[in-house]
Amino acid sequence: MTSPAKQLISYDELLEKIQLLVASHPECHDIIINEIEVIPKQSDRANWHVINYRRSGDVYDLPDCKDKIMSEIIHLRECYDVDLD
Repeated sequence: MTSPAKQLISYDELLEKIQLLVASHPECHDIIINEIEVIPKQSDRANWHVINYRRSGDVYDLPDCKDKIMSEIIHLRECYDVDLD
């Protein structure tokens, strides 16, 4: 069985999806992802990855946040590539 083709979306659209994902988890209350790195060729099944988790307050738990969102980030990487055109 072949996997469905990835959807190409803009950088801004993908970043918005990631930001909404982070905002949906209480463990990520004070964590912000405001940048992704786009690479010309796919690496580890996608042409992008999260490069920066930024703390936005005094109460945060980055390991718990990453635990909560990692499987969803992997899913986004399987579904979307950034449109480079």
